[in-house]
Amino acid sequence: MLKSMHRVYYTCEGEKFTLSQLYKVIRKKRGRAKILASVVVSLGSDEQNNDIQARIIFVRDRNRSKQWLALLSTDLVVPDQEAMTH
Repeated sequence: MLKSMHRVYYTCEGEKFTLSQLYKVIRKKRGRAKILASVVVSLGSDEQNNDIQARIIFVRDRNRSKQWLALLSTDLVVPDQEAMTH
């Protein structure tokens, strides 16, 4: 689970966003879906200057229905629903 902090940035489509900014700009699913949105981001580079990618999955908070929680998955081939359960 990720915490929204103003000093941590995620790169999406060449731009850097905080977690809250990223949630505002991505397209969300309509209705009362449990998974609100999912986006692949870059976390930085490794020693060989390769991009480190991960998926951020925004889910509805069960206790506060108007709020969201963010989960991070480094396995990009796993579907969102399966990543949520692990």
